[in-house]
Formats: sequence, structure tokens, C-alpha cells
Amino acid sequence: MKFKINICSIIFTITALLSCNHSTKTETQYVSPAIKAKDSTHVKFKLTDVDNKLDPSCMMPLTAGIGDTLHYKGLVLGFCSAECKKDFFKDPEGNLKLAQLKK
Repeated sequence: MKFKINICSIIFTITALLSCNHSTKTETQYVSPAIKAKDSTHVKFKLTDVDNKLDPSCMMPLTAGIGDTLHYKGLVLGFCSAECKKDFFKDPEGNLKLAQLKK
């Protein structure tokens, strides 16, 4: 009986030690839709998906294509690229006035 208990204890200890060495961390990383757009399986943005007609940073018409979007003050803003989205934050209120929002 004592031998059975020792074997069970050893097996339990080995199992516990082996399971502790496995990391189950999953790291989530944001990938810009502008990068995903290169993949043909990714859904592209449409002009009807956003609340503006012009890119608020470079003033390019969004009919040429939308590379990235941003939710800002209840609006969905479209940008021609991730770089223009980044530039938007230099003067968000001023850029928002130039975006030709749809009414």
C-alpha cells in the first residue's frame, strides 16, 4: 500500500512540474487595416463605411481608396493611408473641419 501511494505521489509531482513549464500567454498585436488591405482575403473599406469625403490630413478624395479608419468623437473617419491617420493627431480639430463630413 505504501508503495502505491509513493508512485502516485511521484506521478502527480512530475505531472504538476511539467504542466507549470508551459506558458499559455497569448499576445495580441494590432495590425493596421492598411497593412491587411494588401491581402486579397481582407475586406476593403467602402466610401459608405465612413463619415467623410476627403482624407482629413492630405485632403485626397476617398473615392481613390480608403487605407485605414479611425473612430473619433462618434464619427468613423477614413484615411488614404496609415501615415495620414497618424498625421491626423497633430491637429485633430483643425483636420476634422477639412474632412468634408457627410451630412
